[in-house]
Amino acid sequence: MNHPQRWIAFLRLIVGVWFVKTVWTKLALFFAWGVVPYIGVSSRFIAFHPKRVAEFAAGNPFDWYRQFLEGTVLPNATLFAKLQAFGEALVGAALVLGLFTRLAAVIGLFLTLNYGLATQWMSFGQQGFHVMLVASMIIFLGSAAGRVAGVDQLILRKTIPFRPRWLTLILSVALLLTVTASAHSIAAAELRVFVSSEKSNDVTVIGPEQKVLATISVGQRPRGVTVSHDGAKVYVANSNSNNISVIDPATLKIVDTLPAGIDPEGITIDARGRLYAVNENDSALTLIDVNKREIIKRIDVGTEPETAVLSPDGKWIAISNETSNDVHLLDTASATIVGKISVPRNPRGMRFTADSRQLYVASEQAHVVSIIDVTGRQLVKSLPTGGERPVDVVLSNDGKRLFVSHGASGDVRVFEAGTLKPLQNIAVGPRAWWMALSPDGLSLYVTVGRANEVVMIDTRANTVAARIKAGVLPWGIAIVQTVE
Repeated sequence: MNHPQRWIAFLRLIVGVWFVKTVWTKLALFFAWGVVPYIGVSSRFIAFHPKRVAEFAAGNPFDWYRQFLEGTVLPNATLFAKLQAFGEALVGAALVLGLFTRLAAVIGLFLTLNYGLATQWMSFGQQGFHVMLVASMIIFLGSAAGRVAGVDQLILRKTIPFRPRWLTLILSVALLLTVTASAHSIAAAELRVFVSSEKSNDVTVIGPEQKVLATISVGQRPRGVTVSHDGAKVYVANSNSNNISVIDPATLKIVDTLPAGIDPEGITIDARGRLYAVNENDSALTLIDVNKREIIKRIDVGTEPETAVLSPDGKWIAISNETSNDVHLLDTASATIVGKISVPRNPRGMRFTADSRQLYVASEQAHVVSIIDVTGRQLVKSLPTGGERPVDVVLSNDGKRLFVSHGASGDVRVFEAGTLKPLQNIAVGPRAWWMALSPDGLSLYVTVGRANEVVMIDTRANTVAARIKAGVLPWGIAIVQTVE
C-alpha cells in the first residue's frame, strides 16, 4: 500500500477495458469510395439507439431528463448514437493508455452521469453500477491517474517512483483483459433465429452460416415469437395449448411455461417484463408478468386480434383486429385501451417508426398498406401494394425502405417508406408470412409456409441470399443477439 497510485492505475485500466468492451460492437469498419477504410458507428447501433432511449424515457421519474431524451435526443438519435459510440471509444482508449486521463475522466463522468439518469429507475443494480463508475471517474480526475503506468507519465515526466517491471506487468494484464473482452464481444455478436412451425409443433433455431442448430418441441400450434429486452429469454405462443413456452436462447432448452389465456397468437414484451398476448378466439389481450409467472389482466379488444406490437418508446401496444378491421392502441402505463383506428379489411402485421409517431399496417384482404398517425389517432393514407395478401411489414434501420411480405403472390416487395412508392419485388415462395430484420439491417428473414423454409434476403442487393429448412408450416420468427 506504499504506492496507492499503482492501484489507481490498475482500476483505471479495468474501467478502460470495460469501455473498450462496450464499444466493440458499436463501431464497424467502412470503406469510403469502396477502397479507403475508416471506423464508423455500426448501422446496428444507430438503429438500436432510439429504441433504447425511448425505453429509458418511458418511465423516467426525472421529468426534466425525460423531456430532454424525448425532445432532444430522440429527434437527433443518429447524432447522439455517434457521439455516444465515439465518446466511449475515446474514454476507453485514453484510460487504457493513460493518455490525457483527466480529459478522458471528464468525458467519462459526463457519460456515466447520463447513463445513471437514464437507467437508475429501472433497477437497484443499475443504480449501484453507475455510482461506482461515477466515483471511479472522479478518482481518475482528482489523481491524474495517467501519471503512473500511462503515457501521461512519459509526457509530463513526473518523478513518482514506479518500477518498470510493475509497468510491464500492469500493461500486460491490461492487454490480456482487452483481448479477452474483445473476444467475448465477438462471440457475443452471434445471431440466433427462432422460427415457430405450427404444424410440426416445434421451433427451429438457425445459427451462424444459416445452419440449423436445434429443433425444440413446444406446445400445440406454436405461432407468435418474441424476445425479452435483455435477450435472455425467447417466448413462443402455443395457440392450441393456451400457454407460452419459454426458451433459453443460450442452452436452447425450455425453461418455463406460462399461462396465456385462450388461443394466444401474436405476442410482444416490454422492458419491464410484461408480456402481451392477443387471444384470437377470445377477442382479448392478455397481460402476463413473466417474473411472477401470472396473468395480470385481460382486456377486451376487437374481433379476432392478430398480433401485438410495442412502440420503440415503450408507451404503446398496437393490436390489429382482423374481423373488426381496426387497430387498438393500449397505453402501457395504465394498461388501458386509449384509441381505435379503422383500417382497410383484415389488418395483420404492423411496425412503428423509430420515433413511435407513425404505424405501418398491412391489410391482407384489402391488399394495401396503411400509415397511421399515432399521435392524432387517424389513418393518413392507404395504398395498394401490387401484391396479393400482404401479411407483414418491416422498416429498414434507416427508416427509408418498407418491406412487405405477401402470402398469395409469394414475394417480399420493397417500397419507399414515406411515399409507399414501389421499388422492387423479391420472389421468395408461397405463403410468405412473418419477417424479422437482423440488428445490422443487412439480412431480412421471412417464413415461407408452403415451402417449409425460412428465406434470408440480402437487403443491400434485395436478393435471396439463403434458404433454410424449418418445420412444417413455419409461422412466427424472432432474432436473438447474445447479450454482451
